Amino acid sequence: MKLRKLVALALASAAVVSGCTASVTPPVETAGTEAAEEVLDVSSIRAQDDFYGYVNASNLIEADIENDGSTGSFEQIDDLIDERLDGIIDEIKSADRDSFASGSNEQIIYDAYYQALDASTGGSPTNEEDIAYIDSMAASILNVSTIEEYLDICGTLYKEWGVNPLFGDRIDTDINNSASGSIIIVPFESPTGDELEDVVIGGYSAQSVASSIKFALITYDVDPGDAEQRSISDAQMIMDIAYATDFDTLETINEDWIETLHIMQFKTNDQIDELCPNIGISGIMRTYGLTDTPCDGVYIIDEEQLVAIDSMITEDNLECWKDIALMAFANAVADYLPEDYGGVPVLYSNDMYARTVIKMDFANQLGEEYVERYYDEQAVEEVTEMTHSLVNEYVDIINECEWLSEEGKVSIINKLNSMEYFIGADEPHAVDPLDADLIGNTLFQTIRNMNVRGYEEQIDKLTNGVERNGFVSMSPQTVNACYMPDMNSINITLGIMNDPFYSTQNDYWQNLGGIGAVVGHEISHAFDNIGMNYDMNGNYNPDWMPEEDREAFDQMAQHVSEYYSNQTILDIHNVDGELTLPENLADISGVECILRLADNNDQRQEILENYATIWASVSPKDSALELLYSDSHSPNITRVNAVVALFDCFYEIYDVQEGDGMYVAPEDRVTRW
Repeated sequence: MKLRKLVALALASAAVVSGCTASVTPPVETAGTEAAEEVLDVSSIRAQDDFYGYVNASNLIEADIENDGSTGSFEQIDDLIDERLDGIIDEIKSADRDSFASGSNEQIIYDAYYQALDASTGGSPTNEEDIAYIDSMAASILNVSTIEEYLDICGTLYKEWGVNPLFGDRIDTDINNSASGSIIIVPFESPTGDELEDVVIGGYSAQSVASSIKFALITYDVDPGDAEQRSISDAQMIMDIAYATDFDTLETINEDWIETLHIMQFKTNDQIDELCPNIGISGIMRTYGLTDTPCDGVYIIDEEQLVAIDSMITEDNLECWKDIALMAFANAVADYLPEDYGGVPVLYSNDMYARTVIKMDFANQLGEEYVERYYDEQAVEEVTEMTHSLVNEYVDIINECEWLSEEGKVSIINKLNSMEYFIGADEPHAVDPLDADLIGNTLFQTIRNMNVRGYEEQIDKLTNGVERNGFVSMSPQTVNACYMPDMNSINITLGIMNDPFYSTQNDYWQNLGGIGAVVGHEISHAFDNIGMNYDMNGNYNPDWMPEEDREAFDQMAQHVSEYYSNQTILDIHNVDGELTLPENLADISGVECILRLADNNDQRQEILENYATIWASVSPKDSALELLYSDSHSPNITRVNAVVALFDCFYEIYDVQEGDGMYVAPEDRVTRW
């Protein structure tokens, strides 16, 4: 275990750094653990050469890594909160159920826990009524005789299980009117889980699609011979859809939903009727279970694929579409099926299964209980006050920015002053006795009821508009923070307000280097290459900034991108400065802002060292390299070393000189503002 720790540590905390570029020689594996430990002498790491390692190495070397996973500040807080959530579940499940108000969080958690426990302890998530429902739904799908009936079945599946067999589903904030909701038609993906890009070339993936559908058909009493022939036709139609799919767009959807919003197109009802003559806008609405809801149009992401799908929605292809719907339904209910229906038995402890159900499917109820027990009014007040200080400092930073025009400064400050801050957690909802009905007679029924509740909340966006409440973006027990461009707001969860990000035991400057850096980071996202496309009201409106300022921004961003692209880990693996640009801009901006609040270098030293602490992390080499090429965030060592090396005070505090590993020549130090 020790040797594995040190190998991982070598990636996280570089022993030698040149020009803020990590250059690492992994420890040599030896026969004895003690010999391996001697390879990395943490006392030899200097702040002048590797600030990240200087601050974190001695703690990281003692980190406990299990199952070759990762650990660090985020993971440690996650573990703390998970222990607290377990304690809440223990408290509720051990109490007298009759002491809970009908429809309260406690009553719902209590009942759902014991339903899940029973289902995994020789019981079943389903009863005879549920099996009858599953058989009836499968029969209804297979017995559909017209396209109209099929569209209605799709609507039922979407309402009860959140799946749309025709195309992906999304009801979200209207990108052009942040007060309203909109339907977004996401590209179709194979209901078998096979990637369309793999399916399009045939071979094994196409056979996998056919095999999965064949199994589902046989499970629901289709003759094996007929199932085999049908599954081949089904796979062929899915291949035809794949041929019409823009795979670059699919990749964008999977990697960056915000960027996806910028490439989708709004189509009016008349335009949809022209594009999709077979089902039109009325048919699309029916697949969402909507017949009377007013709609002016929908957003589409992959027009060519949608047109191809519409051309295939014919009576001749109806049997294929029925099979696809059956496959989608089977996948949606798979976790709750008996084994003879293809269900998988619980493979870990029954209590753990029940807790997992509560934490995943009842996160809102559990989150409110977490808030009731762990809401820290002092913490929320102090972080809120700190946020106001940061906003005021941002005003000064913007006014001093040399590349912004006066008009651009006014626009940015107006957006900054319009930003809303959701810090901590929302007020608990009022207890409604009718919520007791969410708990069905079985876990299967309860999950279906929860799905329908979620569906109703989504549809409410279309009929009553979008509530401007940033707290709904993340549960309070989530250890994270985010900027929401469609609301021009930030959410700093109660979960992330734990040490080392924040503690009432830390002084102001330590907290400023922790949660202050996070707040400053999130504010900056309003003005990065993504946030700059949204105006002060959260509408997609790139013209809110003068063109000359956008051009100046692009020049600044290009310099930042090039600076980060020269950073490496393990000597040869470069950071992708373009992929990580928004997060890098936010890191630089956040640290600049918090450093400006300090009065002297003693305070700045506290800020810098706790900033390095919050990004402490150990992870296996293969995981770190995978993230290097896929994560929009730079590696943690880069988030520290590449950032602090940009500020004069760092050189003053730690006496960094030319020739030191952390030294960056003044002319090479990029600026955000």
